[in-house]
Amino acid sequence: MKLKKENILIVDDNYDMLELLHRNLKAQNFHTYKASSVTEAIEILKLSTIDLLITDLQMPGINGIELIKYVREHFPLIPKLVITGFPSVDSAVEAVKSGAIDYLAKPFTNEELKKAVQNLIDSKEKINNSIAVVKSLSVDTNMEYAGIVGQSQQIVELVDLIQRVKDNRATILIQGESGTGKELVARAIHYKGIFSSKPFIAVNCGAIPENLMESELFGYVKGAFTGANETRGGFFQAADGGTIFLDEIGTAPLNVQTRLLRVLQEKEVCMIGSQKAQKVELRIITATNNDLYEMSNNGSFREDLYYRLNVVNIETPPLRLRKDDIKLLLTTFLTKYGNEYNKPNITISDKVIKVLLRHSWPGNVRELENVVQRMIIMSNEQIEVSDVPEYLKYPMPFEKEELKSLKDIEKAHILKVLLAVDNNKTRAAEILQIDRKTLRQKLDN
Repeated sequence: MKLKKENILIVDDNYDMLELLHRNLKAQNFHTYKASSVTEAIEILKLSTIDLLITDLQMPGINGIELIKYVREHFPLIPKLVITGFPSVDSAVEAVKSGAIDYLAKPFTNEELKKAVQNLIDSKEKINNSIAVVKSLSVDTNMEYAGIVGQSQQIVELVDLIQRVKDNRATILIQGESGTGKELVARAIHYKGIFSSKPFIAVNCGAIPENLMESELFGYVKGAFTGANETRGGFFQAADGGTIFLDEIGTAPLNVQTRLLRVLQEKEVCMIGSQKAQKVELRIITATNNDLYEMSNNGSFREDLYYRLNVVNIETPPLRLRKDDIKLLLTTFLTKYGNEYNKPNITISDKVIKVLLRHSWPGNVRELENVVQRMIIMSNEQIEVSDVPEYLKYPMPFEKEELKSLKDIEKAHILKVLLAVDNNKTRAAEILQIDRKTLRQKLDN
């Protein structure tokens, strides 16, 4: 018997469907809220404690995908179930990408609904138990898991997911913005799991010249091409028994994608110049900050490979969505780099912390780490506002600001973003939501 009635929010513009779901869930001892639009649903979310969201996809005005995105950002612990009368691969993928955890196509049976709801409620209880453990610890203690620092809900959920997958060989796709710690997550999966004594091979696909990628990944036999003076294994052979991590997988050329698909399907590697396949037993983890689904649609990434890689999807949260972790990260980096730069007793002023909390961190944790290093180098015994990089200094209450033109403000913002992403113009254009040509024009003006 349930000790607590979970609150379930049902969103559907069809009144009959709302009533049907309401009656079924009430019979299962749940309490329901009903909304016929996304706007109405958001008001309920703001005013009530919701344990589970069930939403239709196709609704007039704002659709269910937008609601899922809103809930993922503002209420990340609420599990989400999509119900739609227009089942398709595209809508399912879009729903999952937007944060839905499960997906039911109409018509469905009462038993199918019951099972989907109970699975999501159970998963939420496990996450809440993890959060309770975290919150029972001292606030002053660094919350760290295999190098992943944080105590926000997003990090608790991330660690929970890592723990679920660490002891099996399921193929994993890690998606997230640059600087969010995708390789850190891959290493945590490997070194916290039962295969930790086996090799972990990290490969940055974006750093390998295209003409060398096949031979580097899969190896080659003597005489396979000019310069192949000996038989040499590739990264896949080196990772046999353990984990291979392929970062920036979206940069892999199509010929490499074809070979990778064979590894996933057949569990074997064929070296360049050889007709004999070698069996390999390993876990493949890939990572990207690109939209592989969109790339598969436009033909720049194999669709069949995308679905093979995306068995388990892990998203690394951007720092702007977990600002509660900034103070913990500051403590970690101050200790680490204070010792490294022979300033073990370095402190940081409250004014500096306010500046850092106000920044949007487009370069994420990597940007914060770089900033802390610079501030330690530039400071004396305590980091003051004068030690903070100029691009971080928004006008503050105790400072006078010179009035500037809109054009100057725009250019200053562009330069700030470029500095945050180490002058990567492609990444800067993505953050600014403009193309590279527009970016060049704005910088030249």
